[in-house]
Amino acid sequence: MIGYEIEISLPVTDAAGAKIPGDAKLAETTARHPAVPTGKPLFRVVSDSRSLPGGRGKYSNLEFVTKPWSVVGDGYTSGPAALLDTLRRIRTVRDAFYQAGAGTLAGSTHALLTVLTAGNGARFAPGNGYTEHAGTPGNGDGLFVHYSVGVPLGGMATFFDRLRSAAPLREGVYLPEARHRLQQAHAFAEEAAERFVRRDTADPAGRRDHAFSAQAKRRREVVGYLQLLFMQVTAFADHADEVENGGRDTGIKNRTVVLSRSRLADVYGRLDPLVQTYLRNNQDDLVTLLADEYHETGFEGEDMTFYEKAVREIVTGQPVKLLAYTKAAFTGQGSISQQRVFGGMREIAPHVEEEAVMIPFEIRTFGRAMKTWAEVEADLTDLCGWVQSSYELGMA
Repeated sequence: MIGYEIEISLPVTDAAGAKIPGDAKLAETTARHPAVPTGKPLFRVVSDSRSLPGGRGKYSNLEFVTKPWSVVGDGYTSGPAALLDTLRRIRTVRDAFYQAGAGTLAGSTHALLTVLTAGNGARFAPGNGYTEHAGTPGNGDGLFVHYSVGVPLGGMATFFDRLRSAAPLREGVYLPEARHRLQQAHAFAEEAAERFVRRDTADPAGRRDHAFSAQAKRRREVVGYLQLLFMQVTAFADHADEVENGGRDTGIKNRTVVLSRSRLADVYGRLDPLVQTYLRNNQDDLVTLLADEYHETGFEGEDMTFYEKAVREIVTGQPVKLLAYTKAAFTGQGSISQQRVFGGMREIAPHVEEEAVMIPFEIRTFGRAMKTWAEVEADLTDLCGWVQSSYELGMA
C-alpha cells in the first residue's frame, strides 16, 4: 500500500478567526474511485500547525491526506494510476484554495469538496504574516510531503537500497543526521547477517535447491529487518544523546528516514523462526555491535553515547527505556508501541497483502524537503516500482 500527505503553507482559521486544533478533518473530496463508490474518499483536507516568523506564535495550515492504494501484484495494474489521479485532484483543490483570497473553505471549491463539521465556517487567512514557501528559491511549489509505504518483509533490503540512492548524504540535504543513519544501517545489517548466513555459503554451481533458496530468503529477511530496527533505535539514541547534553526534547521523528508504523516486536514475530532464534540468542552481541561500533559515530564523525537508561515518557505513567526498546526489537518480548517513543501516529500492524507480509512505514525525507508537483509525481512512480520489485523478490 502507498498513501501520502501533502502539507502546504496557506493559513486557515475557524469561523471566529481562531487557530484550529491539529489534525481536525475539515473536508473531503467528493470523488470516489469508480470501482469503490462507497469506499473512502480519495483524500481529506485536515489542519496542521506551523510557526509564524519571529516567534509570533502558531497558526493552522492545511494538509491533504490520501487514501492508501495497493501497488503490488494485481494492484500494480491500477494502484499507481490511482495515486497520480489523486495527486491531480489535490492540485486542483490546492490551486482553488490559493485563488480564494480570504474566502471560506466551503466557497473555494464548490462541488470538489464536502465540508465536514470541523470545517464549517473555516476561512483562509493569507494576510496573517505567514511564510509562503511556494515559488521561493529551492522550495519548488512549496509541497511538504510524507509518503506512507507498505513493503514486503522479504524485500525490505532491496527497497532500502533504492531509498539510499534517492536520499543521499551530501551538503545541504534535509535531515542529514537521519540520512547518515540510513547509510549506516546497511553496513550494520550486513555485518550482523554475515554471522548468520555467510556469503561464502553460496552454491558455486548456482543451484536453486530448496535449502539454498530458504537460506537466501532468511538472509534477505535479516538484512531488511535489521536496517529497520537500526533506524528506529538510533533515532531514539540520537535524541537521547542530544537531550542528555542539554538539547531540546523535540523532533524525534525527524531522526530517522524511515519511521516504522508497526511495533518492532510485531515485525519480529513475522520473521522466519530461524531468524528469530538467531536474533534472540545473540541479542547481547547485537546490541553491543549497534551501540558501540555504529551508533558511537554520529553525523560528521561526532562522538555519540548510547544512553541505555535514557527514558521517553510521552504517555504519562508509561516510560520507555532505550535498552528495553532495543531488546524488545531483538527478542520480540515486551512489545513496545511506536507511539510511546515517537509520539502520535497511526500504528498499523504487519499484514498480508497479495500473499506477502507487508511492513508499513513512513518515509520522512526523500529528495528535497519542499517539492514541486512534478517531483511528487516522479516520487510516486518510483516508489510504486520499488515496492513491486521488492514484492517480486520477496515472493521468489
